[in-house]
Amino acid sequence: MELRFEDDPLAQSFVDRVPGLRARHRALGLTDEESRATIQALPRHVELHRACGGEPGGWEVEWIEMIWDGKLSELGRLQFEDHGEGVLDVHIPETGLPLDPVACDASFERAREIYPDHHTAQCTSWVLDPELAEALPAAANIVRFQHRFVLRKEWRDANDDVLRFVFHTYDSNLDRLRPRTTLERVLVERLRAGGTWRAPTGVTSLR
Repeated sequence: MELRFEDDPLAQSFVDRVPGLRARHRALGLTDEESRATIQALPRHVELHRACGGEPGGWEVEWIEMIWDGKLSELGRLQFEDHGEGVLDVHIPETGLPLDPVACDASFERAREIYPDHHTAQCTSWVLDPELAEALPAAANIVRFQHRFVLRKEWRDANDDVLRFVFHTYDSNLDRLRPRTTLERVLVERLRAGGTWRAPTGVTSLR
């Protein structure tokens, strides 16, 4: 795997630490493919920041540090972060692949193998906002993903997350958004109406 960030010395400094991360992955039991996929979080994160109009080196270093500490593994379609005390945080990487239920099932099964002592998985994301289930078809992958979790009552505002991860912008000027899919149109419609997308926390058992 060759990663180079000639215009971003901070990102390149993480590349120099890849051998240590690969060793941690082997100790955890990740396959070579899973290790490579996990490491791709760095270029994906840097590219997203650039696409949003950010300056080199201005991305969230803490997120990559956490991954380079070996606390997160990309296991197929989903990422799993060791939250501690038997809990895994579930993240949805932007890989361009659909949130296919079969692929998600495989990811959860692999997580049980890699983290056999963990009993609970939790996800905090705008993807779990119940308003989406009311606006999208029941068979939509997002709606089916929501059904995996029992929602807690707390949540945080997620409009910035929607702008960043769906529309790849830090700019809150909604007139610049050009929704192309049903999901994007649903998201923009609520934003333009002055509404707020929420990121609730959902919990599911790993046992």
